[in-house]
Amino acid sequence: MFGRFSDRARRAQFWALMAAIKGQSSLIRPIHILTGIKLETPEVLEGIDFAAAEIEFPLLTHDDIAKQEEDGSIDMGFSYKGQEALSLAYRASKQFASKLVGPAHLLWGIFHADSEMRKRLEKANVTESTLASVCQNFPEFGEWEVMQQENLPKLSSCSGIGYDLHRLETGRKFMLGGIEVPFDRGPAGHSDGDVLCHAICDALLGAAGLGDIGTHFPDTDRRWQGVSSLVFLETVRGLLDERNFRIRHIDAVVITEKPKLAPHFPAMREALAKALDIKPQQINLKAKTNEGVDAIGRGEAIAAHAIATLEP
Repeated sequence: MFGRFSDRARRAQFWALMAAIKGQSSLIRPIHILTGIKLETPEVLEGIDFAAAEIEFPLLTHDDIAKQEEDGSIDMGFSYKGQEALSLAYRASKQFASKLVGPAHLLWGIFHADSEMRKRLEKANVTESTLASVCQNFPEFGEWEVMQQENLPKLSSCSGIGYDLHRLETGRKFMLGGIEVPFDRGPAGHSDGDVLCHAICDALLGAAGLGDIGTHFPDTDRRWQGVSSLVFLETVRGLLDERNFRIRHIDAVVITEKPKLAPHFPAMREALAKALDIKPQQINLKAKTNEGVDAIGRGEAIAAHAIATLEP
């Protein structure tokens, strides 16, 4: 998933995807990542009594792979805890001074991201100290893997695009760019419906290769219900910081018939810049109408496009 993951960690994630498909899950969860580790590098899990931990693994065969190849690729994201496990694995690689993120770090991430999984592993006498030992003593990645990573061309910048659209409904606040704009309707949504923040989130995540806003902030999660979309931006900024990405520039356009937005752009840029910990001058905002065409033109919806440029 990330550029610093070793080949074995990447293959473990492939097996995790297969396990999720086998289990008819809509997302890749920590148990699927653990399955991937077991199938790819069982030596990492040596000595763990999974019967005591009451953990059962889905049985995967080469026929499952063949069927998947026949059916075509599936674009499946990680659950919140699955995403957190990957993020913690990345941190663990730095903590234990490893050049790449390996399967041992994935196990560390699962243990710390999923409290239920942690309880089960503790039943099998897995502790933080034993995991630290695994992370420290697991054989170093092959030199060819390290060279392969180090010899990749260094990008001076990377860009991502974002788009969002919401219906406009009476009784909703018109939230845009992190501020409330006076208007008789507002965008409907699980959060505050801020299309500008959402488009910028997707652009930033896309530039960093971190999926999309739906993966990180699903509308099935009550934690995000009614929350300010500035929280989304702050969370995404944290993900970028963990991976040493710097925001270079953001350009966005909002499409709506009413209200007039230009007078509110300075306040929006201030709010967005504060959430992203950048300067307002690094954000450019524009407004367009849809010339009376389709739902936006009829004043029934609002949309936003954004492009973000990052420096690795």
